[in-house]
Amino acid sequence: MQAIENQARGSAALKYVFTRILCGTALLLVLCCSISAVDQRNATVSPHGPLGIPCENCHTAAGWSPLRDHLEFSHDKTHFPLRGGHEKVACTQCHANPVFTDVGKNCSDCHADIHLRKFGADCAQCHVVAGWFTTKQQVRNHNNLFPLLGAHAAVECEACHKAVVGGQYRVLPYCSACHLTEFKKATNPNHVAQGFSQTCDMCHSQDSWFGAVSPQSRIPVLGHGVVVGGRR
Repeated sequence: MQAIENQARGSAALKYVFTRILCGTALLLVLCCSISAVDQRNATVSPHGPLGIPCENCHTAAGWSPLRDHLEFSHDKTHFPLRGGHEKVACTQCHANPVFTDVGKNCSDCHADIHLRKFGADCAQCHVVAGWFTTKQQVRNHNNLFPLLGAHAAVECEACHKAVVGGQYRVLPYCSACHLTEFKKATNPNHVAQGFSQTCDMCHSQDSWFGAVSPQSRIPVLGHGVVVGGRR
């Protein structure tokens, strides 16, 4: 009988200890959740939404504005790398909303359609990112008149076409329209002193000034690279 009573007392004590542990654990959980909720209310919420870069990549400790001179953000890592005319506009011209992901995905979301949808909503069917005045048809025409090969294929339109008249690029029919400065600076051999022709492709390829050939024999000029801008 005594053994049964002792067993009952031990069981009651064990239940008491177990209940205290449960109550303590529950109280600790409630306390942790309360602290977490307070921290979340006090935390600064980014106006840019779920942006995965630190604030200091764009902002300074002095305040939210002005922004840093050099922002540590690359648009190339997004789904819309900036090319051509898109590189030259202010961020707010596309991102009217501070939540950067809340931005239009279609051309018509940012660009007015002066064709009134007669050619569809996809501007890229006809236009290229270099600008509205440069159309795919013009690029095809360019390749018919002056194929963009070698180094010419790597430059922006404006690098050669300095002036746009009536929405059309000015035609440049000869090499010296762009390369007269290089022609005058060439010193080995001296192009001006030796009366070389200003038709560059008589001696040079479109890939580089180097590797020139003699216009008479078409034999490579070994050991005599053309010096342009002080570089051999």
